[in-house]
Parts: sequence; structure tokens; C-alpha cells
Amino acid sequence: MSQSFRAFTGKAWPATAAPGPQSALAALARLSDPNHSILIRALLDREALLNARPVVPFAGLSAAPSAYAMVTDRSERVREEAAFKFLEFRERWRKRLAWIQLGPFLQRNQWYQAVDGGFAAAGKGTRKDSKMLYLQSLHDMASDCERQVSFLSAHMFRLQGDLAAVWHRESVRDDRSKLLPALEAALRGGEAEIFKRLRLSLGDLAQETFMERVGKWDKRIHANEEDLFRVMAWPWQHPRYRSGFEGFMETFADVAEALSAAMFSHYEAKWNLFLRGLSPLQQTLALAASANPSEPAA
Repeated sequence: MSQSFRAFTGKAWPATAAPGPQSALAALARLSDPNHSILIRALLDREALLNARPVVPFAGLSAAPSAYAMVTDRSERVREEAAFKFLEFRERWRKRLAWIQLGPFLQRNQWYQAVDGGFAAAGKGTRKDSKMLYLQSLHDMASDCERQVSFLSAHMFRLQGDLAAVWHRESVRDDRSKLLPALEAALRGGEAEIFKRLRLSLGDLAQETFMERVGKWDKRIHANEEDLFRVMAWPWQHPRYRSGFEGFMETFADVAEALSAAMFSHYEAKWNLFLRGLSPLQQTLALAASANPSEPAA
């Protein structure tokens, strides 16, 4: 993700310090649905009251082997679909951003200015000019790219619901076995909101990056309109791309695809952790924490 971000924006990925234990707990609390937090507190309190009587712990409390196997199968299919969707997206926009299609459109909108010796870009390259050029050339592409991420996100969110249903049927037997499912349910909405914000920020990232990096263009003269077209989005001009517009699309798609991959990895790791269940030691620690809380429950 950081490499894709740097290639597209020319900037390093924003650095953040690793959170300490208290900060991590505070972040979890902010993600949690208050209603599920109340349920978790009630379940822990009831288990603490019952803890005096003999209980035979068993490994993998709330474990769900069937749901665990389902994660690997379904998430692999979503990854394959993501690869196919982005391949289709790139092929579609390579054609639309080619000189033969986009070039005449920009010509009709008077972006090429005839000067002595050839052609130069119209305007002065102000932020207003850069924004107008972006809106007329790349805005629809960025919106389409965001739709691909939205489509894949919807697949993952549906998969979460399916996994949770199988998990509950397979593992929930008593109050204790409800703890992990309740924790997952409490966090699910907050997780979804984080990825939604990231997805919705893609359009703004594309526009602001174009306006910032293109900057004020000079009146460099080119022999013909096609040569001018190739370098109008000059920060993304590269020998492997036919124009800077294509380079912008390819590197932006890299960012969107990396975001989708990060989302898939997060949910795979989350479900692989939850669906293994709690070991006896983890159960003991959870109940001890509920019996001696250091802070009021969230």
C-alpha cells in the first residue's frame, strides 16, 4: 500500500506510531457498538458469578471449524474476482484515455493552443485550470475505480454476515460461548465504517493529487497535438505508459487495488483469529479481567 501511494502521490505514506495497550483499547471502544458492549459486560458478569463452581474448560471455546474452512474458500474467490475486476477496469480505461478517444475530446474543449512552432497547453496551469483538466479527463475514471472497490467491499460485508451465521449455529451453546461472537458483532460496524471512509476518500485523493502535482505548466511547445497530449499529465508520464493520463490511471488503480487487498487481509486475519476460539488460558484471563476491572466498562 505504501509503495502504491508513493508512486501515485509522490509522497510517503503517513507515518503513525504503534498504539500502546491503553490506546489500542480506546480505539476498540470507539469502534464498538454500545449495545453489544453492554451484552459483553453482562455475559462477563454472569460468568464471574458462576466462576466459583467447578467448570471444566475446553480448548477452542467458540471455535467453528466449518466457518473457518469457509473463510479460506470464500475469501480466495473474492480475491480472484478482485483481480478480474481491476484487470477489466484497466483495459477499459486504457482505451478511453488513449489519444484516439480522449485527444479529440480535449481538442474540442480547446485545451490545445496553436502557437508559433507548434502547440502548447491552453491556460496558465492555475489550480482552477488543473481542476478543469482533471474533471474533463480523469474524474469519471476515478469514480469508476471507486465503484470497483465498493463492489468488492459489499462482497466482503456479505461474507461477514454469512460467516457469523455459520459460527453462531456451530459454536454458541451457553453464555460463555457467546462472548467471542458478541465481541465480533460489536466491532463489525466500526470496521465497516473505517473501510467506507477510506473508499470514499479515493475520489478526493485523485483530484487533489492531480491538482497538486501537475502544478503550473509552462508554455513548452510541442510539434503536434498528440505529443502535447502525452505530456499534459506529466508527473505520471513514464516509458511504459502511452501518456501521463494513462500513467495516472494505472498508479491510481494500484492504490485502489492495494486498499482492497488490505481490506481482504484484515478480514481474513480477523476471522482466522476469532474462529479458532479461545484457549483455556485465554478464557481464564478474560474472566479474571471481568472479575477485577481496572476501569469502568465502555
